[in-house]
Amino acid sequence: MDRHLRYTVPFVAIGAALAATSFAIADPLDDFYRPDHVQEVRLQIADADVQRMVQALPRRIYVPASFHWRDTELANVAVRFKGNSSSNRQAPFKRSYLIKFNEYDKDARFFGLRRVSLDNGIQFGSLFSEPIVTEILRAEGIVTHRANYAKLFINGTYRGVYVNVERIDESFLASHLPDPKGALFKCDEGGPGCNLQFIGETRDNYEKAFEPKAGTSKQDQDRLIEFIKIINQAPADEFAERIEATLELDDFLRTTAVLLFAGAFDQLTGWNPHNYYLYRDNQRSRWRYMPWDLDVGFSATAFDRIKVLDDWHAAWPAPRTGSHNPLMERIINNPAMLRRYRHEARRILDEHFEPEHLTTIVDGKYALIKQDLQNDPFPHRRATSREAEDYDQIVMSIKEFIRKRYAAARQELADPGERPPRVNPPQGPPPQLAAKIRRLQDGARAMQQNGRGVAPIEKLMRQIGPLLQRQKYQEAEMLIDRALELIDSELINIR
Repeated sequence: MDRHLRYTVPFVAIGAALAATSFAIADPLDDFYRPDHVQEVRLQIADADVQRMVQALPRRIYVPASFHWRDTELANVAVRFKGNSSSNRQAPFKRSYLIKFNEYDKDARFFGLRRVSLDNGIQFGSLFSEPIVTEILRAEGIVTHRANYAKLFINGTYRGVYVNVERIDESFLASHLPDPKGALFKCDEGGPGCNLQFIGETRDNYEKAFEPKAGTSKQDQDRLIEFIKIINQAPADEFAERIEATLELDDFLRTTAVLLFAGAFDQLTGWNPHNYYLYRDNQRSRWRYMPWDLDVGFSATAFDRIKVLDDWHAAWPAPRTGSHNPLMERIINNPAMLRRYRHEARRILDEHFEPEHLTTIVDGKYALIKQDLQNDPFPHRRATSREAEDYDQIVMSIKEFIRKRYAAARQELADPGERPPRVNPPQGPPPQLAAKIRRLQDGARAMQQNGRGVAPIEKLMRQIGPLLQRQKYQEAEMLIDRALELIDSELINIR
């Protein structure tokens, strides 16, 4: 029995109930992530600890809590806010939560899980993108996380509808991948090399972009650099053979198509190369790309400037704007690989993105949570999109995108024509960098409010400004990261 796992229903009663039925769920986690069911998760957190979580922002600190799901209770778990949208103390939207079962006891698990993630679903796809995209990927046989819905109660108070997202961590590797001890890197907020651009042999060059997860060694970091080097430097006549031998290529091509058709732009395959994992099966010496944080999608224009529909051609899958993507460029420049992508894309488009089929799925997801959304205590809108102010309008705008994307993609794949020319990227830093800038500004204000000197931060900001103006975003990001480290250390000292 997992430590701290307590059942409030006697085992005899459970056995009798199962004996009286003609079926039983073999794996409780299959039930926890059932796509057709809204879970109910209850957290009990001391009021003082809730206040500590809020006061610590923008730092996200763990506090003790108890976790309840159905008749299962785990005491002494850890809870913190998660995500950039939850790090602003003045944010009007619901905050995301990360529940960690083994923070205080390394052996504690929830049916094998180390973590449960409850996402607020306030981005472009609202609550719909992550569950729908992950189900399509899984239907394609692609290894990815599961996602469904959960109603969250904290200290007995309803806190709204959340997306219950399976974490990609050691538990995920053990459950879903052939080598549970394989190397795992997370590309969260981006950084130098996050677009798989080769920037040298030194590990330090890539440390901001790729966070090695538990069990990942320095040798694995060297293997990652070698993989990136192959992407960038393999001779043209050897590239196809070498990338096929080191990457799960068909899965990557199918994933590219799914994310494009869903408008999930905030990925390596789209505009902003972050929000993904790289996993290496060390037994087979093969890499796997796994997208993460798929809460943006199904919107024609993002941040009022990223033209997801107009600038993302289905037959030429690298966006016309955005950062350089060496892997995608080499695939596009290889006629055989490009044909493979287009073949898969045509099939995926008709199997999963045909409008009547997909809008029915959207309606089904909405029906699952519509009643619970009416009582959701937070604003009923997409935080980063202006065109929809309530969930009925959100669903209508998602359906409109689906129809336009399908019609455009069918035409583009039927007649690819010449590759659309790249255009100058939209003005302003990429979204993940903009989020860091906001964190920097909020942190500097917090230091001033607490009477701390901000001279070192101001000095860095004077250097950052000109770099942003010249669109030297990688150089600016390195200085911003340094400033955030200074702020975090100062805020820790304050508390």
